Order: sequence, then C-alpha cells, then structure tokens
Amino acid sequence: MANFEIKSGYINYRTSFITYDTSGYITSDCNSMVFINYGTNPVLIESVLLNQGQSLVIDGNQGEYTSQTFFAKFTGTGSNNLVTVKKNYI
Repeated sequence: MANFEIKSGYINYRTSFITYDTSGYITSDCNSMVFINYGTNPVLIESVLLNQGQSLVIDGNQGEYTSQTFFAKFTGTGSNNLVTVKKNYI
C-alpha cells in the first residue's frame, strides 16, 4: 500500500514516461496510466487492440492507487513503439 502526504490541500505526484519495444508485462503501480501506440505494429493490451496512433487511458480518482500487471503483445512486421505515461504519488 502506498503512502502519500497531503500538503496545503495538494497531493504531490510525478509523471513517468516509459517506452517499450518488445512484448511483455507492464506493471501499473500508479494512480492513472496511458498506453500510446506510436509504432506501426498493432499492440494488444490484455484484450484491447491499439493500432498506430491509438491510446488507452486508465484513470484513477484522487487518492486511488492501482497495482496491476498488463500484458502487451506486439503483432506484425513493422516497428514496435509503445509509450506509457504514469501518474505516481510521491
């Protein structure tokens, strides 16, 4: 369970950007997360197919935190480029 400190009515967080180019597991451990497919190959996030330029957004309410593992699977013979953007409390 993550602890976070409230200061002056605000919750501090940091945004992280991570790029993946091979199929594998991605752990959330954050409040909200975005998957963006910048590659030419489609990528399957669990059962959601993202074609080139498409994204999947998973939002959390204030104070919520998720620890889930997603499997990302690239298909095709083009380029793989999946970017994740995570909102992490600090």
